[in-house]
Amino acid sequence: MPTRPRPRDRYTTFLVAQFADKPSETPVYAVRVRAAAEALATVTALTQGAGKPAIVGSLSTRTTKVMKLKPGDVRRV
Repeated sequence: MPTRPRPRDRYTTFLVAQFADKPSETPVYAVRVRAAAEALATVTALTQGAGKPAIVGSLSTRTTKVMKLKPGDVRRV
């Protein structure tokens, strides 16, 4: 039984934290892109280098669909 073709452009939703001086005020962003480096660059550009970004996790495909994130979207969570 043939399976349906998978898209070649796979996206992952990374959770990126923007660490600053106070750990209690660390914002976390959900970024849907193809690569981890791209997620870090997106958050750095968004926050204008106001801290050091780090990937702290990822979201499942199901959660990404519920949040209605499209490729290239960035949302603070």
